[in-house]
Amino acid sequence: MKRLIVCCDGCWESPALPSPSNVSRMAQVIEPVALSAMHQVVLHMGQGSEAGDNLAQHLDQEILTAYRFLIMNHAPGDEIWFFGASRGAYVARSCIGLMRNCGLLHKAHCDRIDEAYRLYRTRWNADASNAMRFRDRFSKSAPVRFLGVWDTVGHRGIPSSLADTLLAAGHGFHDNTLSSLVRNAFQALAIDERRAALKPALWTTPPERSRTEQCWMSGNHGDICGGYANDNGLSWLAFEWMATHATALGLALDNRCLETWKASAGPPVVHGGYRGVHKSAGTERRSIGATNRDETLHSSAEQRFLQDTGYRPPNLRRFLDRDEQIQLPL
Repeated sequence: MKRLIVCCDGCWESPALPSPSNVSRMAQVIEPVALSAMHQVVLHMGQGSEAGDNLAQHLDQEILTAYRFLIMNHAPGDEIWFFGASRGAYVARSCIGLMRNCGLLHKAHCDRIDEAYRLYRTRWNADASNAMRFRDRFSKSAPVRFLGVWDTVGHRGIPSSLADTLLAAGHGFHDNTLSSLVRNAFQALAIDERRAALKPALWTTPPERSRTEQCWMSGNHGDICGGYANDNGLSWLAFEWMATHATALGLALDNRCLETWKASAGPPVVHGGYRGVHKSAGTERRSIGATNRDETLHSSAEQRFLQDTGYRPPNLRRFLDRDEQIQLPL
């Protein structure tokens, strides 16, 4: 048995990040072999960005690259893991949607990848008869042991500033329900992101699902996803939170590297960053604790609010003033 770990990088904003994103960090720190002797095979893709007419094609390519990697490498008993941030979070969640609708193709039917993708993009429900027939004939069901994403944004995973182009081309999640394939799912969310185009894309979960968490943390979209030139302490907190959940579920990481990164993390500065392609949509504060039962507030965000009189985001203030609050993870 082995772990197949798909790390989906890339951002909706700039062609290249000046510093490694949290997805890049995760890909770098994963050990090749766990203490249990399980091999950990990493696919890291999607660094940088595409713009304009190339973006839709680029997203298709990234989703299909991840899907093909799993088809060619998955064997019975293997674990499938996904990590993604920003645009990469959209790619990760879309690939899981493809797997839910069409299954994971048997290697013998690898030539049907494009057919599977067309079926997925027609937006048929996974329980539709044509999707079920396709899975029965050509695919197998492969659960996803872990989904870890940093700040998925936009309507159905697409920023509103790009929606006219991408949603018209058939992109975007079918809905925001967490796939039944996913066993454990974690998302870090940015309290201080105000660009309306980058509204958070929280998933919804049925009541019986228990191993999910969507945690609100101080910082804007870039602070949570990583990539600023200086070593931002907020990016480190978001990375450490995700790494803690991942290691608890068996992922083996390089502890020496983690200690080095932690020691070099800079101060927890909340960046502004309200420029670029997404500024035209205006600003809007995100709602905390209003969507799903698995939303939590990171303890560092509450401590910052209580100890720093200069940190008073209205959305966090409204949440903390409520009679009933979401839980605070340690």
